[in-house]
Amino acid sequence: MKTVEVNAKGLACPEPVVLTKKALDGLAEGQVIVLIDSENSRSNVVRMAESQGCTAASESNAAGFTVTISKLAGSAPAPEQSPQIACAAGGAGGEIVYLFDADYIGSNMELGKVLVNGFMNAALSLPHSTCAIVLISNAVRLAVKGSYALEVLAKLEKRGCRILICGTCLDFFKIRDQVQAGTVSNALEIMQHLTEAAKVIKF
Repeated sequence: MKTVEVNAKGLACPEPVVLTKKALDGLAEGQVIVLIDSENSRSNVVRMAESQGCTAASESNAAGFTVTISKLAGSAPAPEQSPQIACAAGGAGGEIVYLFDADYIGSNMELGKVLVNGFMNAALSLPHSTCAIVLISNAVRLAVKGSYALEVLAKLEKRGCRILICGTCLDFFKIRDQVQAGTVSNALEIMQHLTEAAKVIKF
């Protein structure tokens, strides 16, 4: 069985994921051993590997983490497990992505918080195909403990709307451990959603 080693120590998001995926794509069957030094990278690499139909196991050590990914011949990306939320017109079944880069909408903070709740609640009633919400920069605060938007985010997630939260942004604000809704994501996954979306709506 072929084994490939990827040394991603010291690399910022999304490089560890990009290098690991490249190694997996070039491997018909075998193992990819990934050396990384941050919990964020470990989580992202494991999640990416599992999404590709591979198995992944990680262990910590003095230098960081070692992730062992096993790929069998014929491994294929795992299908989405969550139900699809119905999102408004966006092409033939294409995904609509709602991009938020602040924890309120517009120039008035008090009104802007009301608008966030209003627009997210409105999304619940739209007749869509698939939908995702991407939170970057200050918008990651919407998904952490104490956020005024947690209730509506939970409703959206329950309906099948994917909520992707920028892990680099969470680390910048030192609030990763406070996330209570959505999935901590990375630049590669977020860019894939934005690039492949039938429509991107920025708030």
